[in-house]
This record gives sequence, C-alpha cells and structure tokens, in this order.
Amino acid sequence: MLKYLQIAMLAPYLCALKFKTKNTMSIKKDGLPFEVHRSPSKNEDGQYVLYATTESERTRSYKEIDNWLCGMGRLRGGELDRALEALIAECARQLGDGYRVLTPLGVFSLKLGLKRELTDPRQVDHDDAEFRAIEFRPSVEFTRMVKAKVRCQGFRYVRKSDSSALVADGDLMERALARSIRSNGGYATVPSFMNFSGLSKYSATKKLNAWCHGADARLRKRKVGHPRVYEPCSVEK
Repeated sequence: MLKYLQIAMLAPYLCALKFKTKNTMSIKKDGLPFEVHRSPSKNEDGQYVLYATTESERTRSYKEIDNWLCGMGRLRGGELDRALEALIAECARQLGDGYRVLTPLGVFSLKLGLKRELTDPRQVDHDDAEFRAIEFRPSVEFTRMVKAKVRCQGFRYVRKSDSSALVADGDLMERALARSIRSNGGYATVPSFMNFSGLSKYSATKKLNAWCHGADARLRKRKVGHPRVYEPCSVEK
C-alpha cells in the first residue's frame, strides 16, 4: 500500500518532467541547425532514405570572416587578403607541378583520371591521363576542433517544407519563377528562387536546371561573374 501511495505522490512531478522535456525539445532554439532530404536510394521496403545536412541557407562568406577577425583585433585590414592571395597562387603552382600541399587545414591534391577505359597498365600512354578535380582531406587537428565545437552545442532539427509537394504545385513554381525573374531585372537566381518558392538550395537548383533542358526549355543558364543566372529563352544573347 505504501508503494502505491509513493507512486501516486510522485505522479504529478513525473508528468511535469515529461511535459517539460517534450516542450523543450519541440521549441529548442540552440544547437547546430540541420535539415533532412530524401536521397535517390531506397531501402528494402522501397522507401526513399533520408539524409541529414547542415541548413542550406546557413553560410559565412570570406568577407564576413575577414571583418570579424579584424573587428576582434586578431588581424589588420588587408592582411588576410594578401596572405590568402599569396597562398592560393603558390598552392596552385605546387599542385600544378604534381605535389600534394600540406596545410594546417588539411591536404590538397590532384585527382586524375584516364580518358580511356583500360585494364592493362601496358596499354597506358602519356596522353591518357587527365585532370579531374582538386581533392581535400582535412587534417586530424582541424577535424578534432570542428567535432569538439559540434559536440559542445549539439544539434537542432529545422523542419522544412516537403520539397516534392512544393515542386508538384505548378502554380506555385510559376509564380516563384516570375517573381525571381522580376526581382533580378530579367533573370532568375537560385537564392531568389529559393526565397519565393520555399525550396531548399538543392531542390531549387534542380528545378531551375530542369527548365533548361528538353525541347521545350524555358530557361538558359549562363555565368555572370561568380553566380549563375537563369534567363528566359526569349531573351537574346
């Protein structure tokens, strides 16, 4: 009898604790924000597998970091520009000569490939090799520092609208494209289309690229400075 009485006395506290925990998780405002998307692969039940990424809109530009370092007094104005300019030029030269470049951030190296599909090394010629990309492998110390920061703050799930449902809404996509083109003075960009459609960066880019292909292509992609823009096909080059 005493046992049941003790449980009854503790019940309100347990309910309050459960309620508090549930509410705290649902309104969590701290932690590293992440979002989930559907991957192209499916599981054994034929369902698309989800994968997690950092929030697509969460970016820091080089200029923002430079301004922050100068504001903290850790660097003087222009120092980071000059240092990075010299480092990038020298890294490009060393990589172009076939060297791996070791830095405190990690190792940079060339990724090569063969133009032909070969199985016998004796068939390989000098002209068969080609440049594919630049690979980066973070250093152990840099990885440790990032993991320590992530572990300290934890994670926060940011729920996004279902991209597939948004893309299926043809009227919404048409309005978003028109507003993006109008807001940029004649062309669409990924950031503005994201803003008007509610899509993630990946889904917005995929949708814009889809409008660039096929016999009834509506957009033409071209590069203007750093960003890529999407012009209506009616606009002459």
